[in-house]
Amino acid sequence: MSLESITAQAAAAARELATWSGQRRRDALHAAAEALEAAAGPIVDAAIAETGLTRQRLEGELARTTGQLRLLGEFVAAGRDRPVVRSDGAAPGGGDIVAMRVPIGPVAVFAASNFPLAFGVLGGDTASALAAGCPVVAKAHPAQPETARLIAEAVTPALGGPAGTFAVVHGGVEVSLALVRAPQIRAVGFTGSAAGGRALMDTAAARPDPIPVYAEMGALNPVFVFPSALADERWPGTLAAAVTGSAGQLCTKPGLVVVPAGDAGAAFADRLAAEVAATPAFDRLLTPAMAAAHAAWRDRAPATEGAATAPEGGATPFAVRVDGAALSGELLDEHFGPTVVIAQSAVDGYGDLAARLDGSLTATVLAGEGDDDAVRALLPALVDRAGRVIYNGVPTGVAVVDAMQHGGPWPAASGAFTSVGTGAVERFLRTVAFQNLPERLTR
Repeated sequence: MSLESITAQAAAAARELATWSGQRRRDALHAAAEALEAAAGPIVDAAIAETGLTRQRLEGELARTTGQLRLLGEFVAAGRDRPVVRSDGAAPGGGDIVAMRVPIGPVAVFAASNFPLAFGVLGGDTASALAAGCPVVAKAHPAQPETARLIAEAVTPALGGPAGTFAVVHGGVEVSLALVRAPQIRAVGFTGSAAGGRALMDTAAARPDPIPVYAEMGALNPVFVFPSALADERWPGTLAAAVTGSAGQLCTKPGLVVVPAGDAGAAFADRLAAEVAATPAFDRLLTPAMAAAHAAWRDRAPATEGAATAPEGGATPFAVRVDGAALSGELLDEHFGPTVVIAQSAVDGYGDLAARLDGSLTATVLAGEGDDDAVRALLPALVDRAGRVIYNGVPTGVAVVDAMQHGGPWPAASGAFTSVGTGAVERFLRTVAFQNLPERLTR
């Protein structure tokens, strides 16, 4: 079926899905979760083959995916996505005004490479669009066609909607841009690189009728270590695990760790760099292009520390050691893969350093009570630069809950939204105010 036919079907399906109650949408999302669980074996096997991620990681990701489908189902069944706001007698002449949320229409979703299930063709963007009552045309990631195909085969009949409720398309850049240009598409959900997100945003803006692109594009995710944390022997190993987990292919991976100037800070940096370097090399990254980019960064980065040698297509974990005054250019870019920049800076300079950073998904503080005044002084800069601020934890691991904020200032995301949690549904709804509309017409 052509892309034109698929998007036309989605537009036709949108009219019916807009009439579905919250309970009907919940039933569809729960059925999709059950279908995904029933087909888990072949889907996980395909994802292992296409990504090189471990079975444990992918089985956990599948559980997260089914969990978010059920969470969003309960959210809309309770009517929490569509609050009704009334202003009785507020219209000119004394009529009532009633504001209601309605589905935005067909949504194009682009699957991410690093989370083939949680951010794949049935990931958070698709789940939140379906929860809102919007049909979805999902673009499979080119590196994971079989995983996407198996998910579509399992889930499409389970949703139970009209033809066009959920469809998966395959292809390269031209298909992606054509999907965004399709006149029936009313919004875009994307998780991936800044270059990819910007290309979709530019295409959407160039349409005769521009549409929103909700792009989550990764981040540096800085970590600021304060003096009280330096003596805690857990932190170097914990940070190294966050840097190298899933081969460093997480959008919330810490890419920059700032430690205090002085001998104690240097010793902490030494331990962290050694922990990263001691991590065994990874046999492969998600794509050969990612592996090549990681190797190229290691070749040109200053003062690298890493001992393992990776096979072709794999990745050697390494740390880059610099003085905080040298942080600029590529040292402040996100680098996908098991690598981190470690910089030393005076603690009273943390605020100035944070103010030089681009927007990020997260910012982390490792500290104790003795650091409260310095942390309090830094917080405004972190709030200005990040969507989520973590105290004494690591940014990897994103809870799918009401309070989650997974987004951030540009270039972490394309706007003020979350792509994880129940708030993600809001992206695919719009508000209509009905003035003086007789109640009999709303039944």
